[in-house]
Amino acid sequence: MTSKFITSLSPSLKVTPSLRFTGTAAAQFQCPADDGYYGDHTQCDKYYDCYRGTMTEKLCPDGLVFDHSQSPKVEQCNYPFVVECGEGTVLQPAQPTGVECPRLNGYFEHEDPSNCGHYYECTGGIPVLRTCADGLVFDEFTGTCLWEHSGVRSGCVKKAEVLPDGFSCPNITQIHTNGQVLDHSRHVKGGDCRYFYVCVDGKHPREVGCERGLVFNDVTLLCDVPENVSGCENYYPDDINNLRPNPPGKN
Repeated sequence: MTSKFITSLSPSLKVTPSLRFTGTAAAQFQCPADDGYYGDHTQCDKYYDCYRGTMTEKLCPDGLVFDHSQSPKVEQCNYPFVVECGEGTVLQPAQPTGVECPRLNGYFEHEDPSNCGHYYECTGGIPVLRTCADGLVFDEFTGTCLWEHSGVRSGCVKKAEVLPDGFSCPNITQIHTNGQVLDHSRHVKGGDCRYFYVCVDGKHPREVGCERGLVFNDVTLLCDVPENVSGCENYYPDDINNLRPNPPGKN
């Protein structure tokens, strides 16, 4: 017989709330004629190693359940999301290591219920923070990240990205002077004529700068010569102005 315990898998379901531990002993199990590994009828993470008429009771690592979908010759535990426990409603007592890992193994929601885009992958009680792709939220019932509009989570608060200086992308539609909507909006950096912000896809802020000798024009949303931008005429010293490049579109 082979022995295989899964400890790494794509995001899966944390222990289903209906599964519970009770102190009562499992119903007596009798090994069948064939040697192999067989699951307990009431406790999802308990199974039996039957060999030549001798039964050895075993437990899966905390957070995993016995995978009865495999051949009896294969000893394997898996995540509850992967295996339907059937009639079993009992689990071993949880062995939490912190709010991140209520069980030693599994995938669990972030402790902040409004933070739906992050979750924890716990292996042996060690948590690793994972992030859903943009626009997705973690769903504990499917063990995957699903679209926000699917309605699988409530109370989610999407926190805007904030640069160290406190700038975050405003929720606006920006129109260029040519009448086109800008996919990546541009915004003035207060107190600095050369540098400005670009919001990639309208929500990911980045600080960028014009070529030396030019300043950001908040009307054209392009880099321009200082005398064309009110308040920035004297941004550069005279020796730099004499060496400055031409603004875009001018030779």
